[in-house]
Amino acid sequence: MVSMKTKLIALLSVGIVPCFAGCVSNPIALAPVGPDLISRAVPGTDGYLKVFTATQTVDVDFEAYFNPHLGYEIDDQAGKCVKYVANHASAMDETPDTVSLPPGNYKIVAESTWCGLVTMPVAIQRGQTTTIHLDGRWWHPSHSANAGQLVYLPNGEAVGWSSLASNSSP
Repeated sequence: MVSMKTKLIALLSVGIVPCFAGCVSNPIALAPVGPDLISRAVPGTDGYLKVFTATQTVDVDFEAYFNPHLGYEIDDQAGKCVKYVANHASAMDETPDTVSLPPGNYKIVAESTWCGLVTMPVAIQRGQTTTIHLDGRWWHPSHSANAGQLVYLPNGEAVGWSSLASNSSP
């Protein structure tokens, strides 16, 4: 039986690894991502961020495997860390966290499934949710008229909507 201390150390290790990876690699820079074109605004003064980072398979119990999303860092425009997001509540939580942020421009440093560590500028708008897909599982509207308003990784994978597109929509 695994002790609670061992589980805590394992969870902390999963959260700390992306921080160390940021120190030793050259992140890929991408175009800014903003809210999608069809999301509804919700009341309040903040905006929201949801990042589907790469996942890590965790053996929680004998042959009980889960794939929580890896943590990531939110930086201000100057590169100062605003917040570290663990991106899961437990080793069994496979849903990424939704983070509340004041409207503005930020950068995230997160692990992508196919391209490694990426640095991505994001626009947070009041009452809107900016969603970023780095886990390789997003089915974007590739054949729609709005496909040109997507942001892509160097391998051609779409990760979200351009913040320029969301600023120009009604």
